[in-house]
Amino acid sequence: MPDDDPISLDLLARLCQQILQETRATRKEVADVRTLCLQTGDFARRIERRIAEQRDDLELMLKAELGGSLANMQTQFEAHLQPIEDRLRGVDALQQRVDALEQKS
Repeated sequence: MPDDDPISLDLLARLCQQILQETRATRKEVADVRTLCLQTGDFARRIERRIAEQRDDLELMLKAELGGSLANMQTQFEAHLQPIEDRLRGVDALQQRVDALEQKS
């Protein structure tokens, strides 16, 4: 070891201090990334929950709207069919009269 320069303890201490600072900075960055990932996951879950709630609300509104429309349509059909049924009852009554008259003759 004739050409080897002596290594000073001060140099080793500074290098260790630098490595320690870099390690602390890396740990802080890793902690920040972990926190960011957890927050992103929580945010995604909240968004999914809101989407599901909005989908459920929309389905409920559509069912209510369609149910009301169908009930209204049924009422309109019944209103239009009632006069036809009344006429058919009148025809049935007329047929019974005709049958009664034919039996008398």
